[in-house]
Amino acid sequence: MKPDKQIYLKLLGFGLIFLTVMLTAACGAKSIRGESPMVRMNELYHQDNTITVKLSMRNINEESLDIQSIDFSLKVDETELFTYQGPADTNITANGTETWSVEIEESQSSRELLETLENGDVKSLPYSLSGSVNSMEDGDLHFEHEGHLYPLPGRPGHFR
Repeated sequence: MKPDKQIYLKLLGFGLIFLTVMLTAACGAKSIRGESPMVRMNELYHQDNTITVKLSMRNINEESLDIQSIDFSLKVDETELFTYQGPADTNITANGTETWSVEIEESQSSRELLETLENGDVKSLPYSLSGSVNSMEDGDLHFEHEGHLYPLPGRPGHFR
């Protein structure tokens, strides 16, 4: 074999080895950390001038998420239904989901808005949920979600 051809084959071999190593490293497992949780509203109900909201918080990280506090607002049909800021003290396991609930004092305007839905004056109301959770390790992690509120059949004052 000619010396030029041997050098070419060696360089080609080294190039293929290098490419294999780089592709293997690129496809290796990467730990997800510091991503915002997926926060969704499971249920909302009002009774005795109080609104209770149940939130589903899904941790998409591959490490547990220790939530210290939460700050969020719920707008219904472009009107702010309520805001909440306070402790959450929830630990969500890696890739896990927790349900968290909070009670908030109901305002006159929020009661009237929910009653239009409860009485059947409208079939649904668009809502937007936005805010942030504060994690000890990752700081403020923001979230947003939009959907529609519907009355739950046979459960007066309950909405999904």
